[in-house]
This record gives sequence, C-alpha cells and structure tokens, in this order.
Amino acid sequence: MKYFNQEDSAYAVYGDRDREVIALLANRFIGENPQVPYQYRLDFTSGILCDTKGWYLFDFERRFPQAQIGDICYGAGDLYSHEQTPSRFEVRCQGPVICYVNGEEVFHSQPGDESFKTSAFFSITLLAGINRFVLVTEKTEIGFGFTLRNAKPQWEPPHFLSPIPERNGQAGFVYSEPVKWDSECLKSILSGCYDGMTWFPRVKYDKAQSCCPITRIFGSSSEGTAVLKSGFFLDEAKTIHVAGRSDTKVRLFIDGNLSGEWQNGAWESEIMLQGGTHSLLILCQKHTGEESGFDFRLEADGKAVSLSAGIKGYEGQWLYAGMFGKDIPPVSDLLSMEKVYEGINGTCFWKADQPDSFVRMFAEEELYGKWTYPCGVTLYGLLTASRYFNRADWQEYVLEYARMTAAVYDYSVYDKSVFGYPGVNTQLCWLSELDDCGSFGSFLLEAYKDRPAKEAKKLADVIADFMRNRQRREKDMVFSRNNNTMWIDDMYMSIPFLCRYYKLSDNHAYLDDACRQAKLFKQYFFMNDKNLMSHIIDLTYGKMNRIPWSRGNGWVVLALSELLLTLPEEHPDYDAVTSFFLEMTEGILQVQDKTGMWHQILDDPSTYEEASSTSMFICAFSRGIRLGIITEDLRIRCMASITRAWTGMKKTVINRKGDLYGVCRGSDCSYSRSYYRQLGWRFNDPHGIGIAVLAGVEKLLLDEFLQNPATC
Repeated sequence: MKYFNQEDSAYAVYGDRDREVIALLANRFIGENPQVPYQYRLDFTSGILCDTKGWYLFDFERRFPQAQIGDICYGAGDLYSHEQTPSRFEVRCQGPVICYVNGEEVFHSQPGDESFKTSAFFSITLLAGINRFVLVTEKTEIGFGFTLRNAKPQWEPPHFLSPIPERNGQAGFVYSEPVKWDSECLKSILSGCYDGMTWFPRVKYDKAQSCCPITRIFGSSSEGTAVLKSGFFLDEAKTIHVAGRSDTKVRLFIDGNLSGEWQNGAWESEIMLQGGTHSLLILCQKHTGEESGFDFRLEADGKAVSLSAGIKGYEGQWLYAGMFGKDIPPVSDLLSMEKVYEGINGTCFWKADQPDSFVRMFAEEELYGKWTYPCGVTLYGLLTASRYFNRADWQEYVLEYARMTAAVYDYSVYDKSVFGYPGVNTQLCWLSELDDCGSFGSFLLEAYKDRPAKEAKKLADVIADFMRNRQRREKDMVFSRNNNTMWIDDMYMSIPFLCRYYKLSDNHAYLDDACRQAKLFKQYFFMNDKNLMSHIIDLTYGKMNRIPWSRGNGWVVLALSELLLTLPEEHPDYDAVTSFFLEMTEGILQVQDKTGMWHQILDDPSTYEEASSTSMFICAFSRGIRLGIITEDLRIRCMASITRAWTGMKKTVINRKGDLYGVCRGSDCSYSRSYYRQLGWRFNDPHGIGIAVLAGVEKLLLDEFLQNPATC
C-alpha cells in the first residue's frame, strides 16, 4: 500500500539522519497536543446525572411523578468534537424516544426497544465543533424516561454542555418540565430557541433564602469554617483598599499570604500589590443557627476591583468549600484546584452560590491530560527520547502530563461519587480491565524515576492492588477479561507495570507474576507452526482464533523485552522467558516484508503495512541484541531486519512533516480474518506515535552499542 508519494517521505528529506526524524515525530505530536490545563465548569446534582457505567439517567418518572400519560419531556445538550468523526450511541428506552442531532432525526425507538428490555444503538457522524442533541420521550403506563451513553463510554466519554445561551459554559444536559406534544415547540427547540418553557436544572433559588451565601450553601445548622476563594487582576502596581464586616472571625489571604485577621465587626486595611493576577482566600467562621454577616469590598483608585471565580458557566465572584472543623487544609492546598478536602461531613470540593451546584473538572483536549493506554505508551516513548536527546522541553511536557493525571486522582474518585461518571481520569476510574490502568500506570512509574511524587506512588499502589486482587484471572492465575475472553494485548497491559512496581516496592511477587503471565500466555496463544501468537481466545469455546494480528504480536515482544530489562539471569523463569522471546523473534523475522515493514495480519502480505507493530519489533529486537539474548546468526539477521524496518518506516509511513500513517485503529476481537483485513488504519494515531519515537531511539542505542568494541 502506498500512503504518500516517495518525495514526501521522511527518508527523501532526511535520509539516514535518524535523530532529526525522531525529533520530527516528537515535535509534531507535542505541537499538535500542547499543554492545556483541565477545564472547570459548573454542574448541578439536580441535573441529569450519570451512573458509574456512563449512562445519562433521564429518570423523568422520579422527577415528575405528577406527569400525565402522553406528556413528553425534552432533553438537550451540546457535544463538542475536535474533528469530524464517526460515533456510536446506546439507548435504553422506557417509553418512546426520538433523538435529533444537529436538527436531523438519527434515532426513533421501536416498540421492541421499550420497557428497558434491551439496548438500541445508533451511529452518527459528529461534526467538528458543537453538535446539538435534542431528545424527546413520552410517558406511558409503564414509565417515563430513558438512558443514553456512548457505546464505548470509557474510551469516548461524552461530556455534554448546556445549549441554553444564558447557561453558556455549564456542564450537563438541560431538560424540560412535562408538556403536551407540540410540533411547533419541537421546531423551535431544534432551531436553538428555548424560550417559553421551564428548563431544569434550576440555576436560581426558587424561594426566599438567607442573605448570607454561607448559610444558603451549607445550611443554617452548619457550623465550622467556610473557605471563600476568588481572584482579580491589576493592570499595574497599586495600593488596594480592603474593607468588610463580619459577625464572626475572618482571616484574609492574598496570594497565599495572611493579609488581615479580624474577630468581628467592620474592618479595613490597605495593601500594596504588583500588577498581574492575584488570588483571594477568606476563612470565615459560622456558628449553628447564626449568620456570618460576611461582607467584602476591594477597591483600587477609588473604584471597585472586579472579582472572578474563574469557572465556566458561573458569573459569581466567589467559590465556597467547607465546612471545616479544627483541621483546616493548608492554604497552599486551598489555592489549588486539583485537591479535594476532608471536611466535617466528609470529602468536599468547591461549590458556587447557586442551588445544587458544584465545580467540576474536565479533560477536554483530544489527547493531552487524558488517561488512556495509547497515551501511556506514547508518553513512554517521548520520555525515553527526552532522556536520550537531553531535551528538557520534551521531558517537562511528559512529566507535567504525568503529574497532573496523578494529582487529580483523588478528585476524580470524589467526582465519580457525586456525579456518577468523572470528567477526568475516566478510564482509570472505570478500572475493570488491565488496559484501564496497566499501560499508563507503567508510564507513570517510569516518570516517577525522574520526578517522584506521593500522588503517583499512591496511584501505583491502587493499580497494583487491582492487578493482584481484583483483576479477573483463570484458575491457573492467568489474566482474562470480564467477557470470558483472553487477549495477547494484556501482556503489555500488565507485565511492564508489574516489573516497575516490583522495582518500586521491592516485592518479588510482582516480578514473579510478570513471569507467570509470560509463560501462561505462551501456553494459551503460541502457534508452534508459525512461531507467532494468536490474537484472542474465547474461553467459552476454548479455542484461539489463530490470527496473528500484527500489533498484538508487537505488544507481546515489547512486553517480553520490558521483562527482560528487569529480570535477573539467576531468576528461575529467565530461561523460559528468553526462550519465548527468541521463538517469537524467529517467527516475526519470517514474515517481514521486502519493504522492511510488517503487515496488519502478519502472515497475509495483502494487508496493509502497519506502523505500530513494525516499531515494536524494532524496539524488541534492538533490546534483545543489547541484552545479549539475541546472538550469533540470529543477531546478524535481526540487525539486518532492524535496518530494513527503520528505513521502511521512514520511506513508507513517516512523511516529511512528521506525520505517521498506517497505524491500525483500536481493535475488537473476532474469529474472522476478514474483520482484521478491514480494520483500517488511522492518521497520527497515538497507538503508534510514541512507539515510533521509541523505535528510533532504540535503533540509535543499538548503533552505539555495536560501535563500541568492548560491548560487541
């Protein structure tokens, strides 16, 4: 298959200047996926919540018990997509349901879909930018409502936004009160007009409330310390005038420094500040049944300074956290938006002065900041390259990614407990299979070597406990999946993490488990007539599919090479692991194409040349030679194979701009070869980019190794 004209290849421009090709790949990825912070939006617990499996629960029977038979409710939400892309959704209907996307009907339930008997599916093409969903459901004798989710909720979590202009930036669906069917009303909603109807969740208090926001948010009976947070901007250095009053003790912090402390009554002070952005924290006591009487003013040059909470969908000035007893979190933690806090009533985060409102955190970039196994392997490749090239900018990019995902783990668990499905670390919080944690967890431990962090260590302990005590295994202790299948992919999703956690914990049980998995996976999947691995086994039938999917075999040898980087020669399983690695090496060499690439199905040269597997084979062979495992005639053959493969990558799948072609999209499993033949490739897919970078670095390391007579 020809992906582009030869003149556009990286080889045509750079030839054998491999360092520049590797930098080209890394810089393109980082440039297209820049460091972006998580986004903070207002959401409401009185809105449409999710369950832990990603189902949006349009439970109108509970919300509107007074609704009449034949009444309908509308739900509406905007879904942003970074690019035009196919997407599949799953619906479970209690009564009739119609779904419109961008004004077009895309789903209309059938009688057999209703009563929550089964799931129905619909596929759409999401447009780049905002996609407007409108859903209509009718109350019948058996109920009122439906559930909706993406068909791959842990991979493609759809975080909807309010479509109503006055609620711009707020998270979640809006939904209507029960109304009678009116075609003109539907047309109006589809056109983006939401006037003339009552929409929920409510964003204003619907009855008289206390004049004190602390009482409104935490209740009259609450007692302790509430924390208020805001920020402001000064265009130049100025003296600011701070004034206020309170009936209780107040402490004021500006930019983390204690700037005033008052017992009660009116107070004021003046403070000199530099131009720029500044933070405000106020710690205010409240007693049961009493108001705090809190009021605050900030002025400069005789004019009020505008305060902002900095939350999308919220125009208020202050955020609120609490209530706290004697153990008030450190000011540094309170200034962070990544921390959750232990209050009097349990774990808490920031709230707003609107009914049932919470601040939520979302990972909204296409890749950056997301916890997925493809990102884990991509970041591993970039981290390795940053060390080899001594590129502090690449290293900082990767280590900050690792830091932020680990830092918000406690928040993501809290978010899941409140809203059912978290806006960050979605796949990690799903945590039901190895690919939810193993690849990224392994990268996290690799990054830990460069920048240790207690959050990363804590998270590694969570993953280790999952693998050891909760991940499904068969009687012989081999890892298997919850749908009663086994995949060779899971060698990479487990073994590298187990090796790194063994080094971290010095617990040999994890290294022994890594060896056990390697040996058992060989027993289940190895095809002796091909010296290759079958992709999957359905344990219901006890048969492998006998299809040597390329990336699956890549995962195998890459995982084995990771194990051999750790495994001491005196370990009782060393010979078995090295023998497995060498047998796989022989099988892989036999099916290399004359272009240097390997094919999507390894023993089917009619399938396309696949980039991620070719990269993994380069990595594994290079390591095998450097470790002294691949020797004599096999070493000569592997050296030639590596050279052909890397040249093939530069000529066939890497273009002059650093784009990567020919990376197989994420796979399901099948017993049909036709499934793997039609399983297409994706442009610049993260399954392949970091591995291609890693392959280039491993090739350079091998070249250096071979040029040193002392090591040859």
